[in-house]
Amino acid sequence: MIELDAAVEVGIAAFCAGQESPGDDAVWESLTGAGVEPWLAERLLYFLPMAYTRRLLPDVRYAEGLETPGGRLSLADEPVFAAALARAQRADRGEIERIAFRSAEFNAINSLLNDGSNLADLVLGDPALAEDLEPVRPGDGGVPSPRAAFEDLLRGHGVPLGGETAVGATLFVHPAPRGLVMTQVDFAVSHPALAAPWLVESVAGHGPTWREAIGRAVSTFTQGALHPIVEGLLNPGAAPDQVQRERYEHPDGPFELVLGAQLTMFTDRPVPSAGPLLDRLLVELRARPLTRKVHGLRVFTAHNDGRAQSTEVLLDSEPWPAGEAVVAHHPAPLPDGRVAVRLFGLLVPQRSP
Repeated sequence: MIELDAAVEVGIAAFCAGQESPGDDAVWESLTGAGVEPWLAERLLYFLPMAYTRRLLPDVRYAEGLETPGGRLSLADEPVFAAALARAQRADRGEIERIAFRSAEFNAINSLLNDGSNLADLVLGDPALAEDLEPVRPGDGGVPSPRAAFEDLLRGHGVPLGGETAVGATLFVHPAPRGLVMTQVDFAVSHPALAAPWLVESVAGHGPTWREAIGRAVSTFTQGALHPIVEGLLNPGAAPDQVQRERYEHPDGPFELVLGAQLTMFTDRPVPSAGPLLDRLLVELRARPLTRKVHGLRVFTAHNDGRAQSTEVLLDSEPWPAGEAVVAHHPAPLPDGRVAVRLFGLLVPQRSP
């Protein structure tokens, strides 16, 4: 069974695009134009408003089926409807109003209430479609699930899922120029050895289709953060050649820094190692108490013509102001042009010799 978490987020973004609520044709074009297969786009178009109406007006007794020219369909057998209904339970007010208000069921309920009916007394019949739904096709419908990809990557490194290890990946849709889609994926891990309840690494991806945008986000995460997480936390020894290790002396005890590959963006030119910057950060980190748990450290810098445009230093997935001050005063990786650098590593407690 395919994961539909990302597909539902993409559908919500299509409904909520622009200042005014888009029509069905615009939603359809937004979805299929970015590579969502018709069978999935069609179900998102129909089932999201139905799910959000149930979230908005839960006291109404709704039908459990859908009438089509080819016969009655059970909503319980439609995984897209189930995923939409689950997501609707944590929708904000803006989403609810954009999506539920366009539902034929919402309009029917509104008409009945205007005629004097009570909400709790309403019983709706099966909604009817003028045409049969497209048959469900094999595969992900053009919207791969980052969570499923993350779980597959971990299984490929021998990491058992379940028990004390919990993982997730949440997709967020961002506005993008016409012809492109842009996403952010928050990859998250929970484990008793971590200093924080969750370690979260957020990466972006863009492209003409959702498959390409999500694929780029997964690829960036795989290159930079996956192997430190596996080697430093979940299954040491599963990817030893994919990380760098060095001992780090801290007042609260020694750690081993398990570091992923340095990633560079926005340039094809050679970029110097960020090792000197990392060394300065580790010196600064000695002034901050650290528990004898696994700590995550992430550094991102973006420069244009030698000037900092964005700096972010996260310790245990939270901003670290002292680290950001170090980065702000460090020279740009290149004196001109655009360049961004990304580092991710884990500090793993070591026994004193």
